[in-house]
Amino acid sequence: MEIYEIHHPMKDPNFTDPVVLAMGFFDGLHRGHQKVIETAKQIARKKGVKLAVLTYDHHPSIVYEQLDARDQKYLTLNDHKMDLLSDMGVEIVYQVSYTYAFQAQSPQEFVDNYLCQFNAVTVVAGFDHTYGSGQRANMHLLPQYVQDRFEVVEVPSYDLDGQKVSSTRVRRNLDDGHIATVNELLGRPFVTSGTVVHGFARGRELGFPTANIEHDEKQWLPTIGIYIVRMKIGDQWYGGMASIGRNVTFGDSFKVTVEINLFDFDQNIYGEVVDIEWLYWTRGEVKFDGVEALIEQLKADQKTAEHFLSNL
Repeated sequence: MEIYEIHHPMKDPNFTDPVVLAMGFFDGLHRGHQKVIETAKQIARKKGVKLAVLTYDHHPSIVYEQLDARDQKYLTLNDHKMDLLSDMGVEIVYQVSYTYAFQAQSPQEFVDNYLCQFNAVTVVAGFDHTYGSGQRANMHLLPQYVQDRFEVVEVPSYDLDGQKVSSTRVRRNLDDGHIATVNELLGRPFVTSGTVVHGFARGRELGFPTANIEHDEKQWLPTIGIYIVRMKIGDQWYGGMASIGRNVTFGDSFKVTVEINLFDFDQNIYGEVVDIEWLYWTRGEVKFDGVEALIEQLKADQKTAEHFLSNL
């Protein structure tokens, strides 16, 4: 997959291959996003041209509103998003740095300066996609700016349980611990990546050694609780259970950590960059009266997780 990183204004574009272009920020690449890209893919195959995506390097909303640190987190960090796009058959990605100058273009300028320069024969986007400055134009208005230079395809809402599938809905369910729903919205397990680092080694003392995972600060994580997971080390997946929490049994002032206990596993993996599939939320974090009660609960958690994993 070819990736073009573009800063506005785009200088001397030389994109000669005709493409079918799917537009969107695509954070999470949930089933609604997949519908947009699959629609574009089918058109590209029918027309015998390449499938391309126009996306951005950060949230467009950073440009036009004040966001707190949490609102600047992502369901899919950029490298993971590129991997997912490649897996979906995307051949070209135009990744634009979303700046004030880029956003300040009129809808007509956006079409002339970008969509036409990408040599798009068809442009595909979701029904709620917007572009351009001011009130920002929507997909319904796009044909009037295109002026018959290429085809416009608007993809309707993808609904699940009577509600639109959206990145906002995915985040809300992550915050509520509804991992099963998150994975249904995504059409795949929610995945994060991080590095194995040293922790306090309390898990080893309890008989449940854990890998402490340090995530990128921009990664949106599930809420505090105990989860059933799989973790990928190298090319191998291992089942286990994860804790996102503050280790409240041992004190009240610890920061939130991500710790994973892998079953039937005994390797030194410090420094490994790992992928984590979040499969199921089992319970919230509990402050136990002592370590014996905690150990008994961990034994029960392990049985629950092993049963779940054996039925995957």
